[in-house]
Amino acid sequence: MGEVIYVSTLPGVEPALEAEARERGLSFRRAEGGIECEGPAGLHQTANLHLRTASRVLLRLGTFSAPTADALVQGLARLPMQDVWDGKVPLRMSVTLHRSVAPGPAVVLESASVAWNQEVAVAGHLDDEDGGPGLTLLVRGDGERWTVSADTSGAPLYQRGYRQEVGRAPLRETLAAGILKLAGYAGDVPLVDPMCGSGTFLVEGAWMSQRRAPGMLRTFAFQSFPSFDSQAWTRLRAEAEAGSLAEPRAPMRGFDLNAGALGTARRNARRAGVTLTLERHDLRTLKAPPDAPGLVVANPPYGKRVGEAEDLPELYRALGATLNGAFREWRKALIVPEEPKLVAALGLKGARSLNVKNGGLRCLLLLSGA
Repeated sequence: MGEVIYVSTLPGVEPALEAEARERGLSFRRAEGGIECEGPAGLHQTANLHLRTASRVLLRLGTFSAPTADALVQGLARLPMQDVWDGKVPLRMSVTLHRSVAPGPAVVLESASVAWNQEVAVAGHLDDEDGGPGLTLLVRGDGERWTVSADTSGAPLYQRGYRQEVGRAPLRETLAAGILKLAGYAGDVPLVDPMCGSGTFLVEGAWMSQRRAPGMLRTFAFQSFPSFDSQAWTRLRAEAEAGSLAEPRAPMRGFDLNAGALGTARRNARRAGVTLTLERHDLRTLKAPPDAPGLVVANPPYGKRVGEAEDLPELYRALGATLNGAFREWRKALIVPEEPKLVAALGLKGARSLNVKNGGLRCLLLLSGA
């Protein structure tokens, strides 16, 4: 028996998620904020384990029409809850309503409590953290149409398990992977981050180069489902491990002036099991390594982010000079704030820009080079 899943991603990263789905041979259609996929049982496990740019994977339990609270109770009672809930662990629910003049969120929670004879709590914001032990359901009402899904991820998927320390301005792992994907990075050319911080771009790039599944170091909510097949999951993980390489296919180099940040990057890389070359160096005098041109990627400071707005134009000019000089033959990918003065200071002629968000801030992803 097959299943339908919804895979969410960060704003602006949708094309990268779609590209990943195509590469894995998944059947999908575009949906608001992500994609909806249909496939064999266990598809949600594959998506959680392998999709680098996914934020969360939801398992569709059912869609039905319910114009009244009584109809809603009946619709909820018919859902195949036995696959995801043992009737004992706590239930949490996140309710989203669109064009709905029928039951409000409080009535939806009450209807669920009646349908399943279990008190249902309000779920917290799933983008930030999981809600603890138990099952989290997401209910979407669109007019009289209701869709109910089970969260299969638990902790957000950017929490890979290797980054237990972060720098002053952490970049989510899923966004880092998305930026690399949008830049056309395939792991077969050198990767350089001149302002590497805690090393997120480099670790994600190394895992892409090694074809290492991003979910190998963590656990997921679906592992507590009654329908969970531990032997099938062990086989899936073993297949992923067998398909990965021991080392990246190209050099991964990071530079930073902050010795503390480099120490954090080294420890993160060690936990991730990847080999990086990390050096303390001023980006103003940085030279391109003696490799074939590859991709240089950077997440330079933002004024709102680190409180150094008055120093940023000079820093961005210095970064632009290095990119246009020593790295002129390399492709570039930079995530910067939507501030025309800073974009102009970089001087990346011919760069195209994509709208993305980083930590809730509206940003631009600048892409240039062949």
